Amino acid sequence: MKKILFLNLLFLNICFSSTLNDIQLNDEDFLKIMHSSKKVNIFNRISELMLLKKSLKDVNNDLIKLKEVNDFFNEFNFKSDKKVYNKVDYWASRKEFIFKGSGDCEDFVIAKYFTLIELGVDEAKLSVLHNMYKDDYHLVLAYKEDKFSDPFILDNINKTILPLTQRDDILVLYTLKTIDLKNKINLASDLQALSNYKWTKIYLKYKRKKLKLLN
Repeated sequence: MKKILFLNLLFLNICFSSTLNDIQLNDEDFLKIMHSSKKVNIFNRISELMLLKKSLKDVNNDLIKLKEVNDFFNEFNFKSDKKVYNKVDYWASRKEFIFKGSGDCEDFVIAKYFTLIELGVDEAKLSVLHNMYKDDYHLVLAYKEDKFSDPFILDNINKTILPLTQRDDILVLYTLKTIDLKNKINLASDLQALSNYKWTKIYLKYKRKKLKLLN
């Protein structure tokens, strides 16, 4: 079984090297997969993402990309950070999310966001919204065609993509933004600053690795 999985991963590495680079898998990751008791599930999730991206490579319709990517990641399991990482609040990279197959709202958002920009969706049209949902904090991904458009919401709770005006179950608090991490930030008492900080860390880590792969 291990030999077959290794050969399959090697084949995928040859045929879909750009997608594997996007996921940012390295030799250590491959070894982790091979020694994992859930290697078949991990392998399947990686393969399915590769095939999804290949199928959407030449699609010029953003709405089709939104639906397919939203549907793909919404098949993953929702679990709290406590259950998955034994931490109160942990923002996982897309790679970690794929390995685990489970996560909470920000993990869904992060995975969808970076997959969509890799598929050619204009990053300026995407934003991460921090909301209230049933007296709890919740993150969703928003897509806005232009400044006059009603944003469409990609969510792991309500899995149907709907305009924000039809999502009266969520209350938008603010839009996350990247910040200068060198500036002093009060992370203990400012929820928005903390969210922006965590989003910036994930965003810059992804961008640095992408840049490294290109050079």
